[in-house]
Amino acid sequence: MSTHANRGAARADHVGARELALEVAGLIGRETLAPLLDARQAAVILNVPASWIAAEARAGRIPHVRLGRYVRFNTEELMLWCEGRSVGPRTRRQTSS
Repeated sequence: MSTHANRGAARADHVGARELALEVAGLIGRETLAPLLDARQAAVILNVPASWIAAEARAGRIPHVRLGRYVRFNTEELMLWCEGRSVGPRTRRQTSS
């Protein structure tokens, strides 16, 4: 490779690195979206069988997102739904002083 070609490649690497650095800098401080979960992952979070998650979604009794034939779950929505189903008296957690 000639010296001229080496300089061109080095300049391209520098420009690519600069663009990447600007992109990363733009993303810092932004809130990133949590990925959607499949039934198996949602089941792990709620400690129930994946078949139960799928059945509840089919029946429309649990928050979910339908993407064509795929059903996905948002972690935050699942936790809010779960909290809303809590029954009985709630006790406040004691914090150690």
